[in-house]
Formats: sequence, structure tokens, C-alpha cells
Amino acid sequence: MPQFPEDDLSSLERARRRLYRPDTGERARVPLSTPGERTLPHGWEEGELPHPPHAGERHVRLAGVFFVAAFVFFIVALGIAGYFFYFGGNAVSVDKVTIDIQGPTTVAGGDTVPLSLTITNKNPVAIDNATIEIDFPSGTRDAANVLNAYPHYIENLGTLPSGASVTRSIKAVLFGAAGQALELPISFSYGAAGSNATFAKKSSYTLAISSTPLSVSVDTLSETVSNKPLTLTLTVRSNATVPLSNVVLSGAFPFGFSVTSSSLPLNNSSFLLGTLAPGASKTITLTGILTGQNNEQRVFHFTVGTANGASNQTLSVSYMTQDATVTIAAPFIDTTLALNGDTSGAATIAPGSTQSVTVSYSNTLATSVTNAIVAISLSGSAIDYNSIQTTSGFYRSADHTIVFSTDTDPSLASLAPGASGIGAFSFSTLPAGALGPSPTVNFTVSVSGTRIGQANVPETVNSSVTKTFKVATAVALSAFSLHSSGPFNNSGPIPPRANQATTYAIQWTAQNRGSAVAGGTVTATLPGYVSYTGVTAGSGTFSYDTSSRTVTWNVGDLAQGGSAQGAFQVSFTPSTSQKGSAPLLTGAVSFSGYDRFAGVTVAASADPVTTETTRDPGYVSSNSTVQ
Repeated sequence: MPQFPEDDLSSLERARRRLYRPDTGERARVPLSTPGERTLPHGWEEGELPHPPHAGERHVRLAGVFFVAAFVFFIVALGIAGYFFYFGGNAVSVDKVTIDIQGPTTVAGGDTVPLSLTITNKNPVAIDNATIEIDFPSGTRDAANVLNAYPHYIENLGTLPSGASVTRSIKAVLFGAAGQALELPISFSYGAAGSNATFAKKSSYTLAISSTPLSVSVDTLSETVSNKPLTLTLTVRSNATVPLSNVVLSGAFPFGFSVTSSSLPLNNSSFLLGTLAPGASKTITLTGILTGQNNEQRVFHFTVGTANGASNQTLSVSYMTQDATVTIAAPFIDTTLALNGDTSGAATIAPGSTQSVTVSYSNTLATSVTNAIVAISLSGSAIDYNSIQTTSGFYRSADHTIVFSTDTDPSLASLAPGASGIGAFSFSTLPAGALGPSPTVNFTVSVSGTRIGQANVPETVNSSVTKTFKVATAVALSAFSLHSSGPFNNSGPIPPRANQATTYAIQWTAQNRGSAVAGGTVTATLPGYVSYTGVTAGSGTFSYDTSSRTVTWNVGDLAQGGSAQGAFQVSFTPSTSQKGSAPLLTGAVSFSGYDRFAGVTVAASADPVTTETTRDPGYVSSNSTVQ
């Protein structure tokens, strides 16, 4: 077929040439083609090429087919899902297992709780190894025997067919405090044929304790002072409809608490109350001393229940536990007693002497104390009660108490926080000869008042403290000389003569007028003109130190009210310079020993011994003068 010159060019190149071809004249306008005419002439005109099918038509057909197929698949899938949703197929699900629990929602503690448990299998297939478990609260007891614990219930139900139900009746005795909510966790586990998986369904049952067969209440202060008596009032009440036997109240006391008294016998911190009739109650008053530091908290635990028997007070069934918290506080009024200026409390008192006592007090609270009273009670066998005197207080002789109050000190009407004051009095101790065994002086300082603006604490507050002082014993010591009498045969002239030796017996006597004395000794020094002969008599032993010229008498122990006597001989050779005098035979005599009761060293003394033998029969004063 012949080709035009432009046939070697593409249509795009020919269009580009026409676009950029220069025009010499006005282009001829080509009229719009009419329908049916061929308006775009081609380079070849010989024949008309066949018209190909349009590509868009092919794409539309494929999209339609795909849409129809997808829609059909969706309808089929939806139908299958609906079938399995409504008819279940063969799938096993925990949602198709129901657990229905029937029972009371409230129960009295200690009563038997009946529970009805129904399990239904709604799966389209059977389930295997079906097991039900229930955990009961601590303290739960077996309904068949309340002495046996019943903390857990478990039962294997075996195979449960599709649509089958199983019902179990479970009974247990539950305990708890009134108003307490108890939750019982329930677990149901099972497997399916052809699968090793284990399915589990959880549930729970809640009930409330309305009351307990036995209840205990504790009434005591919320705060107390260290070393002050603390009283607890315990009330046990029976809420049961039948008598309860072998009722026991067991207590757990905090550190620092020691029981001083109880209205019922206490056996290893437990009280045996015996049998309580329905609605009956018993009250126990327990008193003790609680010690501790300021702001410490101590908790008392009391549990009430029943024991196996009267001989064994160990709780076999516990019904209720009640706690009481007590805070230890500093004394609301701090007092300091000083005896003769000594506040240590370790001082000893001498017999037959006047004692000065002062009592200082201050308010330690952050609030005022009104109508404060400070009282000091005196007791003890060593006090001369007729000698008690006070200038700033009132002595109440009926009970030997000195009272400082608003009557004697107006400032005590309202003692502001930190305010302080002081009171004073005096007394005398009995003489040594009038003292009894273990002589003491006791002071009991008591303070009381009304606290302002406090809650949950006693409005009227009081505290007390006791101090004891020991009275040391007194030993009476006597020393004298003898010549014509006594334990020895003495020689030499009487009256003594210058440059001639005369022997004398020196006799010492120690008498204990109070408590026992240990290790008593008596010593004296001999003048240079007197010599120790070594002749002795009486109790104890004598020794002589030549270097210090000291004679020592080891008396030993002196019992209460006991005495000892000893004697030794000396030789006296007077000098002419001593004529007309009664020279000393010994120096001052002293006694030393240990008071076993007072725990102190006691001492006594006697005057030096001279040639005046006043205790010799027929003695005249001229017989003592050196000639």
C-alpha cells in the first residue's frame, strides 16, 4: 500500500509540527463535523479499519462478577455464623455452664448455714471431670461436728451430659463478728472430650453475719499513765437460743501489762465462765498495771468461745474477738518529791531526826486542769505522827495525809498548761530504841483534777505514785575502864602513881537497836604511855597494830536488837607530869558496820576512856587522879 510522506511520523509528531508551523495567511476555518461524518481524516483512506470493542466495557463486567461473588460468600458466612450462634454447633464454652446458689443472705454467727448449689451444662456436648470447690472463711466448722474445722469443700461430679443439671446441698457452721460480710469463693472446673484443656468458671456467694452466739465487749480508758492501775470491764453475752456450756473468755495481754486483781479466777490469761443461758451475760473486772513510754499504744485482744471441757480451757470454737487499744500518756500532773533536798528516792533516814519534805507539781497537758488536788499520804513504822507539820497545806490526821488544794492554794482552782507549784511539810522519825523491824517511811503522792476539752478520755483524771525510804539502824556504843572489877585480875596502885604500872580493863559494848548489822568493828588508838597487854575477853576477836597503836575489835554480825561485849587489858605507867589528872587510856572509840535492811554503812562513837573507873564498886573520884 502506497504511503504518504508523513506516514513515517507518529501522530504526536505531526500534531507538534502543525502546532508550531508558521502561517502566511489566515487559517481556513474547519466547520464542526456533523453527526455521522468522519471529521478526522487519517493518512490512509483506502478502507475502513474494523472498530475494536471498548476497554471500559470489559472492566465493568469483571467488577460486577466479583461483587456478586463476594455478596454470595458474605450471605453464606452470615448464615453459618448465625447457625452456630443460635444452635451452638459442637463448641464448649464456660458461658454455657450456669452455677445457681440458693441460701440465706444473713445468718447468726455459729448457726448452720444451708446452701443449695445447682450446676447446669448448656453446652451441646458433655463435659468431663466436672469438679466443684468452695472455700469457707477461717473458723468455719463442720455442721455434723462443730469441733471439726471445715475450711474447704470439694467434690468431683464426673461427666455432666449436655443439658443436665446436678444439685448439691452443703451445710457449714460459720462464725464472725456482728455485721461482718463473708464471701464464699466458688470454682467449677471441667474438661471436654478430645481436648486436654481445662475450663474453669468462677463465682462467689456473699452473706452477712447478723449476730454471734457469744459476744464480748471491752470497756476501758483510751489512754492511761504508765505505772498507774488500769481497769478493764469485760462483758460476755449469750445470743444463742440454747444454753452454751464451757464458755471461755481468752485474753492476750500486751507487753508491759501485769494483772493485779480479777473478779474471776484467771488461768493462763483465760476465764472459765461455765454455762450461759440464752440471753444471759457475765461481767469480769480486770485490773493491772500498764507500763511503757509516752505515746506508746498497747492492744488487748479478747476472744470468746467454748472449750472441750471444764478441765481444759483451750478454745475449741471461737465465736468473736474484740480488741481494745490503750495509749500510754505522760502524767497529766507531774510531781517530784524531795526528802531533805534529795529527789533520787534512794536516800536513807536517820532515826530520831527531823525530816523536811517538798512536793513540786506541774501541768503537763495542753489544756487546763481545774480543781487540782495534790495529796501525800504518810505511812510506816518509823514516823512520829504527832510531829507532822505543814504551812502551805492541810494535815488530815485521820489518815495521815497532807492535802494541797484550792483551800490552801487558790492557783490550783485552774492549773494552766505548764503551770507549776510547790508544797512543803516536815515530820520526825522515832528514836532508835522505839523503832520496830525494817523501819520505813512511805509517801504516796496522789493527784486528781478535771480535764477540759478532751474526748474519749476520762473527764476526771487521777494518778498516784509511791516512794519508800528506809530508816537506817542505830548502834549504841559504850566504852569504860575497870580495875577492881571486870573480867581480869588487874594489878598496880590505885590511885595510880607516877612511874609505877597499873593495869586496867577496857570494856566495849555495842547494842544494835534496829535492823541486822553485818561486819561490825570497834576501833580505838592507845596513847604512847599505855601499852596493850594482849589479854582479852568477851565475844568477837581483838587485834593490835603496833605501828598505829590501834586496837580493833571484830564484833561480827549483830542481829536486830542484839548486842555484844568485849574487853582487853592495858598497862598504864603515868609520868610525874600527869600528877593531879585522870589521863586517857584510849582515844575516841568508833563503831562501823553494814545495815543489811537499809543497805548503808552505819557508824557509832563513844568518848575516850580515862582512869576514871566509875563502874567499879566503891569508886571515888580521887582514885582516878595520878599521885
